[in-house]
Amino acid sequence: MKGKILFILFFIFAFNTKSQNSKTTFGLQYKPIIPSAYFNAAELSKSSTSYIFNLNPKYSNSFGMVIRNQINKTFSLESGLNFTQRNFELSITNDAINLVDFTGFGMRSYEFPIQLLTYVRASENWYLNISFGISHNVLASDVKSYGEEKEKFFFQNTIRRSGGYSAILANLGMEYRTDSKGYYYFGTSLHRPWKVIGRIYPEYDDKINIFNEDREFYFDMIGNFVTIDFRYFFKE
Repeated sequence: MKGKILFILFFIFAFNTKSQNSKTTFGLQYKPIIPSAYFNAAELSKSSTSYIFNLNPKYSNSFGMVIRNQINKTFSLESGLNFTQRNFELSITNDAINLVDFTGFGMRSYEFPIQLLTYVRASENWYLNISFGISHNVLASDVKSYGEEKEKFFFQNTIRRSGGYSAILANLGMEYRTDSKGYYYFGTSLHRPWKVIGRIYPEYDDKINIFNEDREFYFDMIGNFVTIDFRYFFKE
């Protein structure tokens, strides 16, 4: 609730600062997601009794649209809509029962960001951009997947945070602007939620060996990620 209130207040404040002479540009963006141990967005390992689990982020990406509204010569407001697909591989090993298996799954979400952007002109056509803001994110659904072994004794359940979540956004990049062909942008962004966005429950059941039936063992899905950003803004 606190995150939603901050998002609404930031949204109202930002749009109330628009000038009558502002201009609006529309763009498209694509953002590959980079695993980063520094932001708790890399491989995680946990164990219980003889079971060892590794949660490994795989190639993931985000894409969507950006609407930029110029407030004045120094500041602009950016909003839009993004679709994010985060992919994972969860592996299990247990030497005592000669078990090795893995399962792949993905978590989909929709992001509604709003950021305040400031830029510095570095040369005639090049601009350095810095922005920060917040977003509200809606997770599409819970996810269940099974191991690659034929019997499918190994499986996982990912339970999303109900009601979505809010995240802090930060961005740094360079932009090449032309009057006739639009703007070309390259940069990097940080997406950092205030709370965990879900829990991953690995389970195993071959009718003889049973693990985590009571779901006391789990991975927290942190939700942090770093992206490389590619954007194109159409001319005004």
